[in-house]
Amino acid sequence: MTAAGIILAAGDGTRMRTKKPKPLHTVAGLSLVAHTAQIMRVGGIEEIRVVVSRELAGNSALKDVLADDIDISVQSEPRGTADALNAVGSVFDGADTLVVAPVDMILVTGELVRRMLALHRESEALSTILASEVDDASGLGRVKLDDLGQPVSVTEENDADKRLLQSNLVNTAWYCFDNSWIWDAINLVQPARNGEVYLPKVIESASQLGRSMMLVSNPDAGRGINDLHELASVEKIIRRRTNEFHMKSGVTIQDPASTYIDVEVEIGCDTQIGAGSHIGTGSKIGYNVTVGSNTKIMRSQILDNATVDGARVVDSTIGAKCFVGSNSLVRAGSELKTEAKIGNLVEIKNSVIGFGSQISHFSYVGDATVGEKVNIGAGTVTCNYDGIEKHRTVIGDGAFIGSNTMLIAPVKIGNFARTGAGAVVRSEVHEGETVVGVPAKPLNSK
Repeated sequence: MTAAGIILAAGDGTRMRTKKPKPLHTVAGLSLVAHTAQIMRVGGIEEIRVVVSRELAGNSALKDVLADDIDISVQSEPRGTADALNAVGSVFDGADTLVVAPVDMILVTGELVRRMLALHRESEALSTILASEVDDASGLGRVKLDDLGQPVSVTEENDADKRLLQSNLVNTAWYCFDNSWIWDAINLVQPARNGEVYLPKVIESASQLGRSMMLVSNPDAGRGINDLHELASVEKIIRRRTNEFHMKSGVTIQDPASTYIDVEVEIGCDTQIGAGSHIGTGSKIGYNVTVGSNTKIMRSQILDNATVDGARVVDSTIGAKCFVGSNSLVRAGSELKTEAKIGNLVEIKNSVIGFGSQISHFSYVGDATVGEKVNIGAGTVTCNYDGIEKHRTVIGDGAFIGSNTMLIAPVKIGNFARTGAGAVVRSEVHEGETVVGVPAKPLNSK
């Protein structure tokens, strides 16, 4: 038996009050549509399709946030959720069950999806709904139950009677449907007064056949996202869950309330994370790493026993036992090899810093390859841009670069070469050679 997933993401999201399409809004580093797909994956669903509006289908950002194996269907006109599902057609002929979800109920967990699927199959239901008992059901569709406690229908608040309005059992809009039954059931749904056809109406058909089931989840699962205030509330819950997961896995977080760790981040045990730190999606933090307060790490890898103390690391790799000091920036594919040290207020861009090399303070190293055990003094700049193109600087093993040296790229500094403080280096410095002055010349040269 196999299950396929369908994400309904064709709504206009006007209550968000932004120009960005609702499915592309992000929570803890992932778009809403990517969150929903991730929940399905954790729930055991591999084949997934997203239904979007014509406008969103033409938005290049959609493919950027979706995995390559997720296909797209288009709802040509906004005719309601049942019509959106119908836009998929019978593309999942090999699946016995369809798991259908909205794009904005991302507090549902993969474990809940697994349980819903299991209940659906064990009971041989045609329709299984994931419901939630919430603290405040205002504005939400209520689930009406029969005498056996199974769902008969979902009624919107405006259409509910006084008795039903007293219920806090609401629809999460996550469903399991029998794949051989749902398509005919959709076609029997009558349009509402506004002309749209709504998916919850199929529950009535399943109930009439005695094959409607329900799984009741925790209150958080019933919290959707209709505006930016609700988006922030949901993000707070996801970040709390994420921090709790890492702490239970052996990570020390100094102040969870002020620490922002995105989803899809790996962190090794015995790592310590200071208050005010941000770690973005796609980052990997090793064992016994120290992340100092107010550090920001985005899409980067920090290897074992390294320290990043109040710095920013973006799209880069910090090697084992490295140190990066406060207010420094390592970016654009840079790599620090084992035991390299970056002091305060240093920027490293698109560069490789070799084993044990040091760049102490107030320096810019861009488009450079720095060898092993190099010492670069404060105020050093690789002048990599000539106004038209970028050029590389190569510094050999054991070199010593004096404070305030300007390296005019393209230039090569040989192994164990030295530059005096304030030197402006415009040409190659040979192995073991010492240059000083402006422009830099070999020491003792006339």
